[in-house]
Amino acid sequence: MRGRTLMRVMSRPATGVPDGTPTPPAPVPVLPAVPPVVPPAVSPAEPEAAAQVGDSVGSLPLVGDSVGERHRLSRRVIAYWRWRWLLSLLPALLLLAALAIVIPWGDAWLRWSAFIVLASAGFLGLVILPPIRYRVFWYAISPTEIDIQHGIVFIKRSVIPMHRVQSLRVERGPIADHYRMSTLRISTAASTLSVSGLDRPEADDVCTRISQLADVADDV
Repeated sequence: MRGRTLMRVMSRPATGVPDGTPTPPAPVPVLPAVPPVVPPAVSPAEPEAAAQVGDSVGSLPLVGDSVGERHRLSRRVIAYWRWRWLLSLLPALLLLAALAIVIPWGDAWLRWSAFIVLASAGFLGLVILPPIRYRVFWYAISPTEIDIQHGIVFIKRSVIPMHRVQSLRVERGPIADHYRMSTLRISTAASTLSVSGLDRPEADDVCTRISQLADVADDV
């Protein structure tokens, strides 16, 4: 009897839980609550100041944005451009006619049909395009920049900073002398921009003004 009782006592769990009873899970430690991170307060004046700076940087006006600063050409420039177009078109038409006569490509009616189509297109452009160019073109000058809009089908706007101007050239050909006009060429390190059809006194005044503002010498 004693030996049997001793065996029962030794077979019990050391925790004192009766046989067949599941062991309860260990308690989960509770971590202390971490306070949320609050971003620093921003003064109401700071966003407004940043917005004002952004607006001032992105909304700097150009001199050509003011309609009163834009200068247009004389209407005599339309006839001047037409004569220049005609003189540049005639050599191409003469060459095409010579090729149609000398080189026997295709039938004669085909060669002369191509010549007539190209000649008609050239003369049609001579009539239509100069007035469009006249309406599109304007220029404006400020102490810091030269703003020019030009083009016919595709309208371009070129802005040249005054400190980038390297040289100025005023050109006059026979047709320009007949119409009392000049062409002003403004050269920078990257490109050259031409202003064709300026009245002769106007071209001299514009050249003198740009040369004084950009501190360059003109080449007449």
